[in-house]
Amino acid sequence: MARARGALAWPSDGRLEPAETALLAIDMQIDFCGKGGYVDSMGYDISMTRAPIEPLKVLFKAFRDKGFHIIHTREGHKPSLSDCPDNKRWRSRQIGAGIGDPGPCGRVLVRGEPGWNLIEELQPAEGEEVLDKPGKGSFVATDLHLMLRKKKIKKLVLTGITTDVCVSTTMREANDLGYDCLLLSDCTAATDYGNYLATLKTTQAYGGAFGCVASTADLLRAMGVDCPTSLEANIEEFEVGSGIKVRMPRPPTGLWMPKSISDTFVSPKVAAAKGAVAADPYAWPFDGGMRPEKTALVAINFQKDFLEPEGGLPKAGHAIDSSAAVVEKSGKVLQRMRATGFRVVHVRTGFAPNLADCPQRGRRFPAGADGPLGRCLVRGEKGWEFLSQLSPLPDEPVVEKCGHGAFHLTSLELSLHAMGVTHLVVMGVPTDICVHTTLRQANDRGFECLLLSDCTGTTASDTHFSALKQVKMQHGVFGAVATSDALLSAMSELEDSESVPGKRLRTG
Repeated sequence: MARARGALAWPSDGRLEPAETALLAIDMQIDFCGKGGYVDSMGYDISMTRAPIEPLKVLFKAFRDKGFHIIHTREGHKPSLSDCPDNKRWRSRQIGAGIGDPGPCGRVLVRGEPGWNLIEELQPAEGEEVLDKPGKGSFVATDLHLMLRKKKIKKLVLTGITTDVCVSTTMREANDLGYDCLLLSDCTAATDYGNYLATLKTTQAYGGAFGCVASTADLLRAMGVDCPTSLEANIEEFEVGSGIKVRMPRPPTGLWMPKSISDTFVSPKVAAAKGAVAADPYAWPFDGGMRPEKTALVAINFQKDFLEPEGGLPKAGHAIDSSAAVVEKSGKVLQRMRATGFRVVHVRTGFAPNLADCPQRGRRFPAGADGPLGRCLVRGEKGWEFLSQLSPLPDEPVVEKCGHGAFHLTSLELSLHAMGVTHLVVMGVPTDICVHTTLRQANDRGFECLLLSDCTGTTASDTHFSALKQVKMQHGVFGAVATSDALLSAMSELEDSESVPGKRLRTG
């Protein structure tokens, strides 16, 4: 069992068996950590993304010697780019590394090009699976889940790059699918150190919302493998916020251990097009002004268990910061978007009374615990109900989910396509858990997303601001961020425009 001092133990059942455990080596490609690749072309320091190479070489040998599974992933698109969403290609071009465009390593992030290949130092051994994926997550539009189920794999060790994008997205998907996940702090890296730290913290928040964090040395000891002194020399225990401690590499020279990252959030830019939202890092949406018939408001987890003082999560010590302000501003957005004719979809988290649909580690959340409003997040209990001021109207769809992401095992994607929706305005709680997971899922499915910064919240300001920052990095890798006032201002322009056909007035 791998355990860093003061941390959660992994695996949760105490059994580290090669037959049921797989190492995911995510996107260790030339485009992400090689000279002239996608990340290098964006202007990032590739020494950051190359940092996991040496620990991974040691880990690969140990896993191969002990008979553990190793699966490699590659992000890349078909040469026709038919599997690349328009907004994803547009964003990449804004930062000078357009997907599909010629570059020093061939066409950027295109399958078969030199930059798409795995780096020489971490080539797959004979018989090891290599998974090609078109998105950030490894489970969307791939056969990874089928492959893991066939091999009877239940536990995943997550490594690769980047921590805050592809690794975290894959880990969130895996958690919703019931896998027991371990993130190795020195076998993953990001181009932004603050986001790297925030991902380590969020992974272990709420008693292990997405899994555990340890170092390679911790895992090797649990496997009964001698650990090279080089892997231990740079590892220390750090507090990454809210009392959460992880064993991780010391910060590289010149980097700092932030106490707060709220100062990194940039004010929204001014919108140019009429009906567009003044958002950061680009005027939203990317393809012009808003269209009510193509845009839906997605309201996530406005439930008593999340937001009332007597709710199950606040009672367990997981109260949402500034929850009253979040509810007030979200209520104004909901009423205005209804009145202007936008679609509205409500999302609610809940589990069966026997918790059969709740992942084992999720029961620390504390799903199922008794409280003043009944059993926490159990369907049919009082705490599971919506807040009265943010309840759905009879004709507004309600998506019931049992995972963190709103697309996991739900009809949300089908419903959005049936309504002709391509653009999403997202609000809800918690920012770093359910809201961010849903944004990542929506992005990989091609939806154009806007997150309202003051209509979402979580238990700590640092992870809230980091979640906002992660949405908008790389010119909006998961979408754009704006305030509710910016959205309402853009809607006022729509209401004054003749371009809004059939505007309907509705009240709650």
